[in-house]
Amino acid sequence: MSPLPADLGDGAVLRRLTMDDLDEIWAVVDVERPRLEPWMPWTDGTRTIDDQRLWLESVVHDERTLDGCGIFVDGRYVGGVGLRWDPFDVRGEIGYWIAAAYEGRGLVTRAVRALVEVGFRDLGLHRIEIRAGVGNTRSRAIPERLGFVPEGIERGGERGSNGFYDLVVYAILDDEWPPAS
Repeated sequence: MSPLPADLGDGAVLRRLTMDDLDEIWAVVDVERPRLEPWMPWTDGTRTIDDQRLWLESVVHDERTLDGCGIFVDGRYVGGVGLRWDPFDVRGEIGYWIAAAYEGRGLVTRAVRALVEVGFRDLGLHRIEIRAGVGNTRSRAIPERLGFVPEGIERGGERGSNGFYDLVVYAILDDEWPPAS
């Protein structure tokens, strides 16, 4: 079903995860945990490699989601990106994170761009959303850079390690993609 892997340039690839990636995913998540916990609600439920295995098993074999994708640089896992969509193939949502050592290289922007292309071109979605914490400026820069429209604030929309926080809801429609340069 998936047109992945996608070449992101500079030795980076976006591809679906496999069970063979488990140890590497776990190692990166465990190191990045303190930085991810304020923003990523899944970190609380992923305390052991067995927790990570359960999640990975759930996404690896599910053809109705691209939630289990990873960014790999020179073959090494450096972050997660995913696209999930509603059962009517109308609306999708993209989420992402990357290891601190790989921030600022445009990898997440390129990976999100690739998933937006998949969502509109291959899945026929009409709308793709990204939600990012109001205070998470690096995360918010991705949809802003890609021409997503900020539609409003979802109050208390997510919970991280510091409690609930507000989200900026961004969206782009199929007839707005790709945005004019």
